[in-house]
Amino acid sequence: MTVRSVSWTDAQRVTSLLARVTATRSREPATLVTAMGAARAGAPGKAAPVPAKAAPEAVKAVKEVKEVPRLVQTSDNPADRLDVLVAWTLDHHPCVGAFVADDNGLTLAAHGISEAHVSLVGPLLSALVGVRSIPGVDATAGALWLGAQMMSWVEARTARGGFCLGTVGDEALSTRSFEQLKEALATTLRGL
Repeated sequence: MTVRSVSWTDAQRVTSLLARVTATRSREPATLVTAMGAARAGAPGKAAPVPAKAAPEAVKAVKEVKEVPRLVQTSDNPADRLDVLVAWTLDHHPCVGAFVADDNGLTLAAHGISEAHVSLVGPLLSALVGVRSIPGVDATAGALWLGAQMMSWVEARTARGGFCLGTVGDEALSTRSFEQLKEALATTLRGL
């Protein structure tokens, strides 16, 4: 009996894979979503093709789900406004926790996040002061890996100092999410 080593290759298998990769591709757009039950319709381990006209409907459905409503603040109470901001963030963005802190790292509101994560905010925002002095660099938003999770944040400056809205999740937020969070943070701080 022969044991295969890591370097062993099957020439026929490699040739077959290369043929599939280099084959002329059809002009139909590739479908990224397999229809339910399609795997059962074909051979085991192979999915049946999905009609190309299903793709635009799937894209339209995804776009409709991604629409995030603007944050509306109805209270003049700062604590209520911060709680509404954190709840809105958790409801409309992919994260497991959210927080609001000042530029000293003092937690003003939080849900689903440890104090250790929030304690990084003060030193992080202080370190970004030097980065902000570089012309053309916007250092009011960013993301940082913290172990197995990503902390994303946006910052707003007011006459009372800087405030940070942050999230913790599996990946960094999208550019669009950063813009939505900046707008929501500015709305929350307006008039306080």
